[in-house]
Amino acid sequence: MKGYLIVLGAIIVTLGVIGGALYLSGNYEQYQRRIQAVGTSAGSQATVLDVARWEVAKLVGTAILFSGVILGSVLIGLGWIGKTLEEIRDANAGDVPDAAPPRDSVK
Repeated sequence: MKGYLIVLGAIIVTLGVIGGALYLSGNYEQYQRRIQAVGTSAGSQATVLDVARWEVAKLVGTAILFSGVILGSVLIGLGWIGKTLEEIRDANAGDVPDAAPPRDSVK
């Protein structure tokens, strides 16, 4: 189970980074095409809505990137912690006797 968490976390990090980068790239290309089609500078009044759409797309793309990285890192961390706790439990299992001594022999 712990190994699956680590692998799932790595997959989520990868998909988050790729998905966020593709989202940002596609929206930036669309923004640049609209700016060139209008033929004005980026600060003109004809492109205010396009600039607003690009700003929202930057926020969404960044959120996709960071949420994938954060969620994936949490899953990797949980898998790692679980694996470490399992190793500690296994190491301590050899030190603890299985049965307690009888009560009569304890004085």
